[in-house]
Amino acid sequence: MRIGLLVLSVGNFGNKGFYNLQEVGLGKALGRAGHTVEIYKCVHKNQAEKTELIAPGVRLHFIGVRTLGNNSLFLCEKVLDHTLDAMVCFSDIQPMAGRVGRWAAKHRIRFIPYVGVTHSTSRSPIKRILINSLAGLAYAPYRKSGVLVKTNAVKKELESKGITDIQVAPVGIDTDLLCSDYDVPADGLLKELGLPSGMKYILMVGRLESDRNPLDVAAFFEKLHSVDEDYRLLIIGKGSLKEALSGRLAEKGLSGYVTWIERVPNSEMWKYYRIATALVSFSRSEIFGMSILEAMYYELPVFVMHAPGPDDIIVDKESGFLFSSPEEMAPAVAGEGFGEIGRLAHRRVTERFTWGDMVRIIQDRTND
Repeated sequence: MRIGLLVLSVGNFGNKGFYNLQEVGLGKALGRAGHTVEIYKCVHKNQAEKTELIAPGVRLHFIGVRTLGNNSLFLCEKVLDHTLDAMVCFSDIQPMAGRVGRWAAKHRIRFIPYVGVTHSTSRSPIKRILINSLAGLAYAPYRKSGVLVKTNAVKKELESKGITDIQVAPVGIDTDLLCSDYDVPADGLLKELGLPSGMKYILMVGRLESDRNPLDVAAFFEKLHSVDEDYRLLIIGKGSLKEALSGRLAEKGLSGYVTWIERVPNSEMWKYYRIATALVSFSRSEIFGMSILEAMYYELPVFVMHAPGPDDIIVDKESGFLFSSPEEMAPAVAGEGFGEIGRLAHRRVTERFTWGDMVRIIQDRTND
């Protein structure tokens, strides 16, 4: 079959080479299953448009579009291939999702929306109201086509809006980007990364923005460091709250125990997961948690807040740890005996969170 994957969001998260891109991972999995795949990724209009062959039968197109915040104002008629058998649309709350659904219906293409978010988290009340009202335009096509969702939480929200044909299809991890031979001594990796040995590294990965609650790590790390001064905080990410977080850590006298890295290429990330003692995340709105999946793959114990994605990914106290408040997290991280947790986490990711299940779902929906 000829299958299209359309990413309407134009946010800067998911930079190629520095992130486990969902559309690329799914596209390659579909290609391995024998399908021809056209991936359409919307980017800001001032960015260069180009096409890349990323795997046999799988092409990635960057399409310049006008935008409203991170939402594309996308005109599909001139760009998309109308000979496709199916179009998987990473739609979330994108206002143009409905238009894509109508375009697909016009050309008798199976429209398969894929949703991870049902409401805006913008800090601007005006933007939230506007985007949420425009997002409602997608619900009519969803009622006709059915919809795939990333989490059970999204399934419940869409059911409350009268949509009945909903199937949970969790985000997968692109195993092509992972290191399979990761069981190596930590001391050698620490030397390679320029980090002192003998420390206990707590890893936090992701954007330093309000929706991820990164400021919570300051009080958490203060409590953890008071238990054992060998703990070190390793932050990989950047964002508007970096200065505020740096200030909080400085106020607590912890600046000397923190290492900051803005970004790390995919090919190098496994080394940080392997030298760490734990991964922590304080987001209450995480919709899938790619860094959580990657950490679990590399057998690193994860300690995260309850959120839609983690609640589906993690079996609490079996393949990771879930918390209702940051205050609960430090004593748990300071515990011992997480080796079995790491092994079970790896097994859960490889058995439940690769793109194989999604490929089968797309094939079934296209053939029905």
